[in-house]
Amino acid sequence: MRRGLSAAAVALVLVLAPFAALPADAGPAVVERRSVSFEAAMEIARASLAEAEAQKCVSAVVVVDDSALPLVLLRQDGATEQFVTGATRKAWTAVNLRASTRDLLATVKAGVEDDGQLPHVRNALFLMGGVPLRDGDAIVGAVGTAGCVEGLGDDAVARAGAAAFEKLAAGADAE
Repeated sequence: MRRGLSAAAVALVLVLAPFAALPADAGPAVVERRSVSFEAAMEIARASLAEAEAQKCVSAVVVVDDSALPLVLLRQDGATEQFVTGATRKAWTAVNLRASTRDLLATVKAGVEDDGQLPHVRNALFLMGGVPLRDGDAIVGAVGTAGCVEGLGDDAVARAGAAAFEKLAAGADAE
């Protein structure tokens, strides 16, 4: 019996120990976040596709929120699953690594400011065409594009979407 009691006491301590370190006021139960809206995401995607058409690219465009979850996915006729996957991963990369995939590609190629781990980030895609959407210092989403033959084309398509977001955000700030 004595042995069973000590085992129960040890189990109780192990269960309660993590809570002993928590302060009485652990912070707010709800946090606020800033994210691109669905309406803005649609405008971003449309602006990106307009640039894709101007460049004669058959593209897919994905706009993700601040958590890198897709809000909008638009693809032109002929845009394959590869384009959809590429655009999604580029947008994911831009949000989670907090930089354009063009800049990240340059970092990976140069091997600077990294201890060799960056290329191994799961789901990241270091090809041009992913641009974060910023509202001040906050990254509120990203646009990813794929389908142009050259990376600079995908980058221009994504940047056209990001420019549309900047105009929308500036208009919202003016109100």
